[in-house]
Amino acid sequence: MFRIFKAALIATVSVVAIEAASAPVAAHTVIIAGTADLQGMMEPSVQKIDLNFDGKKEEMPMGGIARIATCFTELKAQNPATVTVSTGDDLMNRFFHTYKGKAIFSLMSDAGYDLYVFGNHEFDKGSTILAQALEGTKFGVICSDLDVSHSALQGKCSPYTIKDLDGIKVGFFSLMTENFPVVSAEKNVTLISDNAAIAKKMVKSLSAKDVDLIVALTHIGYKEDRKLAKQVKGIDLIFGGHSHHYVKKMGHVNNTAIVNGGEMGSQIIKVDIPLTADLKVLHRDIKMTKIPVTDKIQANKAIEARVEAYVKKFPAAIVLGQTEAEWDMYSNITRKQESPVAEMINDMMRKQFKVDIVLNNGGAFRGNKIYKPGPVTDNMLKEIDEFRQYAYTLKLKGKYLKDILEWSAANYGEGGFLQPSGIRYRITLPKQPMIKKDETIIKKGERVDKIQVFIDSKWQAVDPEYDYTILSNSFMVTDGGDGYFWFKKYGSDLKNTYSTFYSIMADYLYEKKVLTPGKPDGRIEVVH
Repeated sequence: MFRIFKAALIATVSVVAIEAASAPVAAHTVIIAGTADLQGMMEPSVQKIDLNFDGKKEEMPMGGIARIATCFTELKAQNPATVTVSTGDDLMNRFFHTYKGKAIFSLMSDAGYDLYVFGNHEFDKGSTILAQALEGTKFGVICSDLDVSHSALQGKCSPYTIKDLDGIKVGFFSLMTENFPVVSAEKNVTLISDNAAIAKKMVKSLSAKDVDLIVALTHIGYKEDRKLAKQVKGIDLIFGGHSHHYVKKMGHVNNTAIVNGGEMGSQIIKVDIPLTADLKVLHRDIKMTKIPVTDKIQANKAIEARVEAYVKKFPAAIVLGQTEAEWDMYSNITRKQESPVAEMINDMMRKQFKVDIVLNNGGAFRGNKIYKPGPVTDNMLKEIDEFRQYAYTLKLKGKYLKDILEWSAANYGEGGFLQPSGIRYRITLPKQPMIKKDETIIKKGERVDKIQVFIDSKWQAVDPEYDYTILSNSFMVTDGGDGYFWFKKYGSDLKNTYSTFYSIMADYLYEKKVLTPGKPDGRIEVVH
């Protein structure tokens, strides 16, 4: 019996030894490192971040282009086969409003970014300003799925890029969110086709060039990145942006690794891609590392000095445009009646995102004072949009609208009182308000009637079985804020627009120069 056991043991050890000897061994490593959605944050900023993914968020200074520059320099010194990338939405906030992109792109170029792909916010001031901002930069720009032939960007970006890293050919292509026509006002640049079709075309083109590794630099969001990986074979790495999301661990779909660059430069995402001696990618051994950009990283002094020089030239407040009427943001307006400013913002959202109805809680509109006619500044918009919630779209059957509006009527005078667009109704306060606990309605509300929706250019009754497209903010949609559970529970096709009250108003002012609220139009009739 012992001889049989001994023989079996020797055989097992031999098989393991043979398998270990035959397992492919890494002979080369390519590193892709970078960021997404810097949002114009060239200086370090205090952020709440869960670095350990243990549910505990710490407040600390994070990011800063001068620290990012130091990280990039060290990574390239450790491994020259390193490519540093950005996946867009970097042209935002005060640096963008003041310097029209030139400062941000110049700093990113000097910080050592090798490749750049556009996000939708790069187009907030138009493709001509974007093209001017690119002048003098050293990084390559990819625009695989954008038709720029009728814009100032013609000749300033390529459908793909191939980098030779010490004999290893790495092919890169880009993808823009398919919502680009909705979330951007840009008219001279259009999408060529859908994400999957472009990705298949790029994989085919790059494979024909005998590349050893294919990387997709995307601005479509992590959920769409995973969907793309299921639809398209041949992509070794998807380095994404747009969803402002640091994944806890690297995603895998078949042989495609998926990471996301997060936001505001809080962390640099580093991906190690091992290859064999004959340049075959070892997909199972691809590794992601998150490098927190904290004050433990010494800032690049030259870039830090340039940032400080730019900041010193900031005006106290940046004038974005003008208003010809006062903006009354007192809470007794936003939480008890029609708010002209809230209606103005909601109407802009309904038009831009082509939805049927907009419902935002009165508590989302801040400021709590009257802004007099005259200049509209960035500080003013930030005060009004204090929480910077993202706008979400979804589909919701009409049969849920009555209960949602009843809950709004029950919140009369509170932050949960809704400000609408595309829908009108009457609230009779002496009648029975809705009473509920969590998602259980204890007593039906009787305050709301005369509900009509504006569909096909006319007011009409609500169709209980019709799927209306609704827009609201992330606090209400994803968190069920102010008790609005209906959106998350019964809504479908939820989509984050990654737009805020601030960004929508700032974009409008850049183009139109004047933003004036109108008069109340009777969409909320309150009977006392």
